[in-house]
Amino acid sequence: MQVSLETTSGLERRLTVGVPAEQVENEVENRLKQAARNVSIKGFRKGKVPMSVVKQRFGAGIRQEVVGDVISRSFYAAVQKENVKPAGQPSIQPKQLAVGKDLEYIATFEVYPSVALSDLTAFELTSFKAEVTDTDVDNMIEVLRKHQASWSVVERAAADGDQVNINFVGTKDGVEFAGGKADNHNLVLGSKSMIPGFEEGIVGLKAGENKVVSVTFPEDYQAE
Repeated sequence: MQVSLETTSGLERRLTVGVPAEQVENEVENRLKQAARNVSIKGFRKGKVPMSVVKQRFGAGIRQEVVGDVISRSFYAAVQKENVKPAGQPSIQPKQLAVGKDLEYIATFEVYPSVALSDLTAFELTSFKAEVTDTDVDNMIEVLRKHQASWSVVERAAADGDQVNINFVGTKDGVEFAGGKADNHNLVLGSKSMIPGFEEGIVGLKAGENKVVSVTFPEDYQAE
């Protein structure tokens, strides 16, 4: 096997590989013989199919399989011989695949970069140790409790921490404004997800009750 390696740019390498024709043809011949012992063709007994018929029927396919296997094996052997480490699958470009001639192909691929380790003896390292307190554990348990909470209907006035389902319409100077209306909106009181004063205005209401809540929009509100 003949191997030629060149650097094209940066980490890219181009490997030219030549495999003797005899090696390829011998493997093709062996597989044809194996096929002749196993194939069944109408008009011939199994194992008695003439080699000429086997070549006519299966020669092209078998040769294609052999070429693929030879390229795969020879590429692996070539990179070991050249002591390079491909960083991915190569791009294979056949140069010569004709019957009776040496098999030639070009494999283009990138290699892993070579990294030189610096002297670290002059560096000072600080080791940090994390401590988990009982308070940290309690806080995490509370967070998990809130995430896994389920809701049930209660017959009382809404309180801070409750989830309410509301319909609301926002008006300014008695005129409804865009984006200020919603139906069947779930809101957790105390979550501070609405503008200041909105959630506080709902605390104390019971299911089915209505209320007008006066609020002032913040100066930095996202909508003009």
